[in-house]
Amino acid sequence: MQRKKPVGAAWASFKADWAHADKKGKISLAKNYGATYDTAKHWIVEGDTTPEAPSPKPLEISTGTEADLVKELMAIQPKVQLKFVTFDIETSNLKADFSIVLSAVIKPFGEEPIVFRGDDYPSWANNRADDCAIVFDITQELSKYAIVITHYGSKFDLPYLRAKMVNLQLPMLPPMFGIDTWRIAKFNFAVSSRRLAALGAYFGIGDKSAVDGTLWNQAAYSGSKEALDEIVAHNIQDCVLLEKLAAMSFGYLKSIPKA
Repeated sequence: MQRKKPVGAAWASFKADWAHADKKGKISLAKNYGATYDTAKHWIVEGDTTPEAPSPKPLEISTGTEADLVKELMAIQPKVQLKFVTFDIETSNLKADFSIVLSAVIKPFGEEPIVFRGDDYPSWANNRADDCAIVFDITQELSKYAIVITHYGSKFDLPYLRAKMVNLQLPMLPPMFGIDTWRIAKFNFAVSSRRLAALGAYFGIGDKSAVDGTLWNQAAYSGSKEALDEIVAHNIQDCVLLEKLAAMSFGYLKSIPKA
């Protein structure tokens, strides 16, 4: 079989199958395309850019009225949404090589949160150590947005996620910009604590539920749905409070660096 990188729908299917397969399955998947494991791994790391992919068709705009032209232009869907989204993950430990992802929330600004939870995936029942599928889904959703807001996310959430992605051989996140409200507080507010809960309480914008470590243990080690329910509620509340803190402190932002 001639070695050829899949494109289009086949490429999307290939990426999904690769994300959920163990190494033996990945070797078999690579052989289906006449490639070695290392070649297929390179395809994944390389991402969607490939010389074999067909060139996009030029945009065809009708020669109707100006109103028709505006409608057609507005109907074009960009690959990246130029939206602010808040992002927060909950994990069983602070280091990627000693923990798993329990849940994550991505909340487009002013919209309902998008929730990912470990017990929605088949591996949760018998192999919670395998968090590949949830990490893959989180990164696929996060990659749609241009600006991500976190609290201490430049130190934890994003480096943790990237470490998982490299370990699981998932494609890199696309270039994006990052706003870290912890950094805004560090350089602008002389307060005793820059924790999200402390800032929310001091500025009167919302309360953050207390962290009970036993819930994280019960979810990670016992697979408790009730414990994960509380963790997810905590996760959502963090993103809602983070959104308010970002809106309140946005005027102190001098620039938006790359995430």
